[in-house]
Amino acid sequence: MGLELKRVRKSKKQLIWAFMRRNRQFRAGDLMMILDVTQDFLMPIFRALELCDYLHLEAGTEHFNDRMYRLNKDTGVRSPVILKKPCDIVRDLNTGEEFILDGNHPVQIHDKLRLIMALRSRVITREDIAKNAGIHQFSAKSIRYLNEFVELGIIQKMPRSHEADKKRGYKIDMEVRSGWIRHFEASLRQARSA
Repeated sequence: MGLELKRVRKSKKQLIWAFMRRNRQFRAGDLMMILDVTQDFLMPIFRALELCDYLHLEAGTEHFNDRMYRLNKDTGVRSPVILKKPCDIVRDLNTGEEFILDGNHPVQIHDKLRLIMALRSRVITREDIAKNAGIHQFSAKSIRYLNEFVELGIIQKMPRSHEADKKRGYKIDMEVRSGWIRHFEASLRQARSA
């Protein structure tokens, strides 16, 4: 019996994964230029990989091209598969692990808890929330969960300030926040014990 080696298909997503594994830390614009992929193609991939903690946004601006990322999890040669229906599902073909990104995965609950704990005052800017949580303000985590917090009534968007910096502010309902902290802590305990 001979050892059978399976070839890894060289799709655009596989090439992106290979680039990330090779470089570990990279600028989104460099990856786009080198692999000839568009921002519209790359952003959903990065969003899904960031939400399940494969990628980490380290630095950057509102402009996607300028953002610096770091690969957190290198699980092997095969790129994770990202399915879109009914919600984002990331399957790691190297480990067999599956992340259903519906907000209930322990990784996501942990990130929500980090962000909600960062809401330390009744009025706070997005930049201060991100700084307190240790999550970049333009990360997929920050954007997704702050929007979710608006829907849950934890925070309310305030009009941008009239100052030159035009920072986005949020008004925090501390009572609602406390209830959701307890809920997320209980959900995390339950998910970890399952």
